Amino acid sequence: MSNTSIRVYYNEGIRSKNKFVFEVYQEEDGSYRAVVSRWNLNANRVAEQNEFLSATKEGLREQAYPRIRQVSIFLDSDFWSEGNV
Repeated sequence: MSNTSIRVYYNEGIRSKNKFVFEVYQEEDGSYRAVVSRWNLNANRVAEQNEFLSATKEGLREQAYPRIRQVSIFLDSDFWSEGNV
């Protein structure tokens, strides 16, 4: 992540011994980077992390995200409204 990235979306949820985090950053060039993380709460560390890049906001919808609740919440969120970002 560069110093000029701006986090434009964040959501987290806990299930069993895992915390799931979904974040979207807008990069300096206007592109987007979505980061999906699964934390092991017992060890308090990231167990798995994936990044998804898109040149456009609309391209974020087309990514092959993991099937977790935080992704569904993101896809149904007000992030997609005209006045946002």
